[in-house]
Amino acid sequence: MLNGVAAGAVVPDASVLPQGNAVPIQIPCRRNRLPRRNVRMASKAHEFSLWREDTPIPKSYNPNVVPGIRTQATPLLSASKVVERLNTGVHPQAASHFGAFYSSELGGIVTDPALMVVHMDDHMVHRGHSVFDTASIVHGHVYQLDRHLARFQASAEAAGLSMPYSMEKVTRVILDTAAASKKLNGTIRFWLSAGRGGFGLSIRECIEPSLYVMASSELVPKMNALDRIAGWTACISPVPPSPDMFATIKSTNYLRNALVLQHAESQGFDVGLFVDDEGHVQEGPNMNLAIITQEDVMITPPPTGCLEGVTMQRLIELIPFEVRRSPNDVVIKDIRRRPISIEEVAAAKEVFVTSTTLRVMGIVSLDGTPIADGTPGITTMALDAMLLEDQKIEEGSMQHIAIPWGYVTGMRDQLM
Repeated sequence: MLNGVAAGAVVPDASVLPQGNAVPIQIPCRRNRLPRRNVRMASKAHEFSLWREDTPIPKSYNPNVVPGIRTQATPLLSASKVVERLNTGVHPQAASHFGAFYSSELGGIVTDPALMVVHMDDHMVHRGHSVFDTASIVHGHVYQLDRHLARFQASAEAAGLSMPYSMEKVTRVILDTAAASKKLNGTIRFWLSAGRGGFGLSIRECIEPSLYVMASSELVPKMNALDRIAGWTACISPVPPSPDMFATIKSTNYLRNALVLQHAESQGFDVGLFVDDEGHVQEGPNMNLAIITQEDVMITPPPTGCLEGVTMQRLIELIPFEVRRSPNDVVIKDIRRRPISIEEVAAAKEVFVTSTTLRVMGIVSLDGTPIADGTPGITTMALDAMLLEDQKIEEGSMQHIAIPWGYVTGMRDQLM
């Protein structure tokens, strides 16, 4: 045998061998009556024999390692392993603050954060076809729930979504979830989705609408830690606002909002402000904006290019009474709703933003330039104190709905 070719075998001339991607050439031979073939390529010859012993396994061989770019095989998890990992994957924030979660897909409430999950085929997850709202839990009551539910329902209609239950049952689910959380203070969030059914775009594939409710307290320490005396710095965001049709729907499509805040924080500011093509300041990433002019006129944008805020509505209602009660603190002669230019914000006597969880926060500078004396104004501080007072429970209050603690205690007098 010479170079792997048996004596007497006919070897083709090299000039006729296939070049490049060669076709294997079988050369017959005889040895122990078993066939053998030489696989010749243009660049080399490789001998393959059926009688050859098995190739020894390298010492470094690991059946769990896939050769190539990946270094470890992707685990195929059993149901028990999934449950185990859900339990061990609960982060400290969830363990401390996520109180209760309702899912219409589960048909009930869970209090274990590991089980507070949403399916991937829900259109809320992969299409953003869903709406939501957030109310405050204050001293064991839900504050302004009726208004939040009205906005929730209006957003659902605008998004072409239908409620899975009557509004009475939706209200009961929200209150029962709040009770199951055992949170005296916090937030109650609720979502309505087109539902599960697939990964397409059409709502026709959805089996039924999905309702989710979450009661938590993660914002309580954050809000308590805010330095309202220092106020916030703001910048004009390069991110364009949503078109009017979508700006007035409280949907889960918050990419623009997230980018506004991300840009502001990356530049060293506390918050970014949306500005339309005409140079009018509309709102913050998830908050309404207002200014108080040098003439003591409060101006806030109309609810056409931005979402109508429940907190701003309540402020506008309370201000006339507070002006009469504390004229030296709440110095506002008139309230107007119209577009606000960037120049008006910069030249204002006071500027503030509002939201359900934030209440009222003063804006002390715009793009690095101080507004007025660079501190929150006295009226801004007074308005925040006014809202804080309004959240206190008073007998006969139309702004509060008691949480039915009997849902978890079993006491009949605590049931609705």
